Amino acid sequence: MDHGDSGLAQGPFPVTDTCIAQFAPESVLYRGYEVRDLVRESTFTEVAYLLLYGELPDEEFFADFLALLAEADEIPTAVSGLLDQLPLHASLREVLRTAISAMAHFDPQPGDQSVSANRSRAMRLLMQVPLLVTSRFRSMRGLTPTELDPARSYPAQLVTLVTGEVPSPQLEKAIDVLLLSSIDADFSPAVRAARLAVSAGADLYGAVLAASVVDSTSGRVDLAEAVIASWEEAAWSDDAANWVRSQLSEGQAMPGMVSLLEGTPDPRGVLLRPWTERLAAESGQLSLEAAAAEVEHAAGILGWAPCWEWSAIRLLTAAGFEPELALPLLTVSRILGWSAHVLEQLQQPAGPSPPSRYVGPSFREFPPPALRD
Repeated sequence: MDHGDSGLAQGPFPVTDTCIAQFAPESVLYRGYEVRDLVRESTFTEVAYLLLYGELPDEEFFADFLALLAEADEIPTAVSGLLDQLPLHASLREVLRTAISAMAHFDPQPGDQSVSANRSRAMRLLMQVPLLVTSRFRSMRGLTPTELDPARSYPAQLVTLVTGEVPSPQLEKAIDVLLLSSIDADFSPAVRAARLAVSAGADLYGAVLAASVVDSTSGRVDLAEAVIASWEEAAWSDDAANWVRSQLSEGQAMPGMVSLLEGTPDPRGVLLRPWTERLAAESGQLSLEAAAAEVEHAAGILGWAPCWEWSAIRLLTAAGFEPELALPLLTVSRILGWSAHVLEQLQQPAGPSPPSRYVGPSFREFPPPALRD
């Protein structure tokens, strides 16, 4: 299956240029399409095709794409056995890094670094990562694994793998919007790591692994727990505005938020708010959602805005997901962005790297042993 590479620029291609996404303060474009329009008219799997191929699929190409995704619904027994032997204290994100590395040894197209082979690897990861995360999670809870049902949509399968239950239509659509809105398509530290790894000769697995390592060491490991704890603490105070003001006056940063003096919030977060409110009503998480809304409003008045992680954690908490699962679940959408950038980097020669700049001491005479103390 090949839909061409119309999404690629022609001619010299600096490593910082991209045709994948354009971020602005008020909007985000994927391959030229406004994310708001994609949320309204499309699905996560169609957007996956768009990012990997450069164009939206027609009916025939999309059917082939879905068939290839469905074929990647099994984890090698050796990888499953390896994950079972990992210590229980290993977090889901740490387990996922190990799993991605191990999956590379079972690639059905070893040595093939063509565009089509790497696209196939990206599609396999999109199917296998949810299986890896959810099977580990359910095993740690003493629950039996849930099998995939190709008749269900991608977000419906993801929820079913975690909970063992088919989601409501509202939850299914909310997770689809969440995945679509959480794709790591900007030049984040993780994306830069992936592109640098590729330009240094790594394959897609190695590049995705590099991005995953960076993404999981950026203060996000326990972020969901910290964010939810802040909502609970603010709720106990009975005055979210004063609680937020007190936190900031004591020099404490708000977990999951960014000061507008230091950064720009992700404009995609607003797309999740209506779905978060609906899910809170459906799941009975109204009190915690009300506290989250109050904290966000109060922080906004004081010049702070939510990062994408805050908005994602808020939606997943409203849906009743455990904090430990919040960000590992979204690794599937993060991997899509990393893979799209890897494919783009693989198809364009990287420019020369800038020379290093030495900032150490100037020339020093080597001292004899008697003078080294």
